[in-house]
Amino acid sequence: MYARSSVPYRHLWAVENLSSADIRELLDTARRLRAAMRDSQAGTPLRGRNLALLNDAAPAEGAGSLRHAAVGLGAQVSHLRPSEARLSAADAATARLLGRLYDAIDCEDMPAALVAEVAREAGVPVFNGLGGARHPTRVLAELLAIQERSGKALDTLSLRFVGDPGSACGAALLRAAAACGIELRIAAPRDRWPPPELWEALKAGAVARGGRLHLFESAAQAGEDSDVTLDGAGDPPWPFTARGAAPRADECDEPDERSSYREAALQAMLVAAIS
Repeated sequence: MYARSSVPYRHLWAVENLSSADIRELLDTARRLRAAMRDSQAGTPLRGRNLALLNDAAPAEGAGSLRHAAVGLGAQVSHLRPSEARLSAADAATARLLGRLYDAIDCEDMPAALVAEVAREAGVPVFNGLGGARHPTRVLAELLAIQERSGKALDTLSLRFVGDPGSACGAALLRAAAACGIELRIAAPRDRWPPPELWEALKAGAVARGGRLHLFESAAQAGEDSDVTLDGAGDPPWPFTARGAAPRADECDEPDERSSYREAALQAMLVAAIS
C-alpha cells in the first residue's frame, strides 16, 4: 500500500529540513491514510514495529497523539522515563541498547544535546518530540487540511496568515510556503517581521520555485482575495476559513475533525521513517 519513503527521518526534525519533494510525499501519504480510514480500509504497515516514547513526565497531549497515531498503524508503543533508564549525554551504551530494542525513538521534552546523543548512538530513527503541540512539522497537518478543503495544488495556493511569523507555526508555515511555491501574505506588526537577512533568503528560494512571499502590517492590507486565511491567535493556527464560503461547523469546530488531520500527518511521518 505504501512504497518505501524517500524522506530521510532526520528531515522530520524541522520544516526547514524538508524539501518541496519531501513535503509533497508526506502530504500524499497522509491523504492516502485519511482516505483509507474513511473507507474503513486502514492497514497496519507498522505491525511488528516498536516505538519508544522517552519522557520523564507522564505522556503529554502531544505524546498521546503520537501514541495513538502509531498504534493505529499497528505499532507497539512503550513509554520510558529517561531518568529511570539512567539515560544521559555521557551514557552512549543506554542509547545503543534502546536502538536494539526499538525501531524508532521519540524524545519528548529532553535537552537538545541529549536528543542529539541518542540520535548519534541508537542506530534507529530518533525524533525530537514529533507529537508535541509546538513541533514545527505540525504545520504539515495544516497544509493537509488546506489542500483538502481548497482542492488546489500547493504551488497554486494563496494563503493569508494573520499572526506572528516568529511563532513556532508561523515560522514553519513561512518556510513551508517558500519550499512549495505557495503565495503567503503575512499580516503582522512591523516589529514582528522576520529579520531582513532571513526574509531575503526565504524570498530568493521562493522565487526560484515560483512562490511569492509578502509582508503587510494589517490583515486589510494583505487583502481579502486569498484562498485561505489562517488566524495565528492560536499556535498552531486554527481554524482556517476558505474564500467564498463560511466553514461548516463539522469542518472547523469539531475536535475530532481537527485531530484527524494531525493524526494523518503524524502517521505519514512514521510511515516515512520506519515502514
